[in-house]
Amino acid sequence: MSKLLDDLKSGAGDKDRRRQVEEWMRTLAEKYPEFKIETGLRDYYLAEAERLRADFDKASDLTEKLALGRSIESFLDRASEYDRRIRER
Repeated sequence: MSKLLDDLKSGAGDKDRRRQVEEWMRTLAEKYPEFKIETGLRDYYLAEAERLRADFDKASDLTEKLALGRSIESFLDRASEYDRRIRER
């Protein structure tokens, strides 16, 4: 489990495979909250937002910046949601 979360956070593999692993981990986190998978998912979402922020800084096209900004916001929203869940437990 921790290896998969580490791979997600580091950006290993292609985007589609990371998304598949992310979906599976979310399902596991809901089914088995005692394993605290939420913490790893929160950290993954923050790492992904940071990666996208680097792309945002490099982008010159306004449309690309807008798309990246929306993606960053989405990842930060998810990280915030998992952080809230973690604090409630």
